[in-house]
Amino acid sequence: MHSRTALWILWAACLLGLVGIGVASQRVPLPGRAWVQAETAVAGFVASLMALCAGVGSFAVRETYLSRHIRSGALDLDSPAGFTRARAILFLLWLLCLAVGALGGVLAWRAASPGPAWPYMLAAAVLLLIHAPRRALLDAGALAHD
Repeated sequence: MHSRTALWILWAACLLGLVGIGVASQRVPLPGRAWVQAETAVAGFVASLMALCAGVGSFAVRETYLSRHIRSGALDLDSPAGFTRARAILFLLWLLCLAVGALGGVLAWRAASPGPAWPYMLAAAVLLLIHAPRRALLDAGALAHD
């Protein structure tokens, strides 16, 4: 499928994946005891650092492998090869967004409480919205003014 509609379908699947992570974190039974507050706090600190790396990394990947090449004309989205490359890069961005949500999901699952997941799920949703396959992201003219 060589269209922007295909990108939106893939993006929507990633958004549904984020919802699935949230649901699974509350439905999958724990194999042992839930973490106590101190364990959750330490794991939350580590997860925050990892989520920050994934979030910032998504912008670095977007600029390095997509936006810069679209602006310079090295990546032509109208060609099948260019579109396929852009789709792969966007999918990588969206997987980084899902990784942020998954960190929160694992934290909530091990803590046996949905509370720890909310900041991660919200951050992942915002990142997905920022990296959505909008015209401004994919048009060289619009990107030149970012």
